[in-house]
Amino acid sequence: MFQLDFKTNRPLRYIQSAYSTLITFLNERPDTIFVQNPSLVLAALAVNYGRIARVPVVVDAHNAGVFPFDGKKWWANRLADYLFRHAALTIVTNRALSEHIKQRGGKTAILPDPLPEFGRIDATKPLIGRVHVLFICSFASDEPYMEVIEAGRLLSKDIIIYITGRYKGDVNGLKKSMPENVILTGFLPEHDFIQLLHSVDIVIDLTTREDCLLCGAYEAVSAEKVLIVSATRALKEYFHKGTLYTQNDREDLVRQIERAISNKVSLATDIKELKKEKTTEWALKKAEFEADLEKF
Repeated sequence: MFQLDFKTNRPLRYIQSAYSTLITFLNERPDTIFVQNPSLVLAALAVNYGRIARVPVVVDAHNAGVFPFDGKKWWANRLADYLFRHAALTIVTNRALSEHIKQRGGKTAILPDPLPEFGRIDATKPLIGRVHVLFICSFASDEPYMEVIEAGRLLSKDIIIYITGRYKGDVNGLKKSMPENVILTGFLPEHDFIQLLHSVDIVIDLTTREDCLLCGAYEAVSAEKVLIVSATRALKEYFHKGTLYTQNDREDLVRQIERAISNKVSLATDIKELKKEKTTEWALKKAEFEADLEKF
């Protein structure tokens, strides 16, 4: 794996990264190239190099690679469609994204993320309150974090909501009047995040994107925590045990949190079953994917 990271302004960084990427291709002369999308620029550079050098290029496409700029820019959509057609294979996390790419002439492999392995957890973190809820958040535009904050106002004050992620400013002016049972942790180092994850009772991870699987939800399953996610097609299909679904509004979030508290024991049992199922399933999908690579 080659990771190129230049600490310069954006235009210069793209030039340096593109040049270094091409030099890497020429020096290494790979039989197959794997690239991640985003970046659209990296994926375009690799796919075009692959066409010239007759090297198959496999693109690992996140949702933002399938729908760049949320599908709002025509030129980015055209570029994405070009990459789908000319990549040897595009890796996506679910069936809906696969169908979208196939309709545009691409070939796909469906391979969700594996559940993360945390290793040994030395100790859990002592927390205040009766019930502890973790909202895994990055304060991105597709995350209804304001609804989670407002849900805190409607919940019993001994139900504590921890919201992770680096936030800008004072969260739309609410930080000073934040509900007393909502705690903004800011960005947490990996060890601190994992410790907090294993210390809470319930994990929430939300998106407004219909076909997006969530890293935080994978982490919750791996930690065997009761899970609440958005009621989207992709999330309901993948996280089908030990999980509750919300419409992303504050009233429904309160309902689902209270349901999770009332049904914690049965949901925890189901999430453990889901963890076993997804671990086995991923090993099979990985073997299928490796078999597809042998055809190149």
